[in-house]
Amino acid sequence: MKPIILDTNIVIRFVTSDDKEKKEKAATLFDQIEKGKIIAFIPDVIFAEIVFVLVSKKLYAMPKKTIQAILIPIINLPNIKFYRKKSIKKALELFVKHDLDFEDALLAAYAEKGKNEIVSFDNDFKKIPSITHKEPS
Repeated sequence: MKPIILDTNIVIRFVTSDDKEKKEKAATLFDQIEKGKIIAFIPDVIFAEIVFVLVSKKLYAMPKKTIQAILIPIINLPNIKFYRKKSIKKALELFVKHDLDFEDALLAAYAEKGKNEIVSFDNDFKKIPSITHKEPS
């Protein structure tokens, strides 16, 4: 069975109640995914956009811990696939623990897994002792 690719708005409608009709449709879709009738794929860039939309002060302004709590059960569904599921979960952990932007947390999760150094002007990476970070010289 070929996986469907989920867009940001499907997950947003599923985890929020701002559009009841779309939430019901998204809930039906997630029920089919949970039952194994559908396999879904969420690309990393879409997952980052989901987090960005939920944390955005102009949109939902959800606390990071709340975002983590509502997204972990989705990540844990066996019929939802990611390129790097463990890195996504680790990024959510770093996002909350070190108060990072999700994109930086994802970059840190990749660096930590591959033992890579991050080159960036962003000093937030210094908050994570398990990775190395430097500015370009």
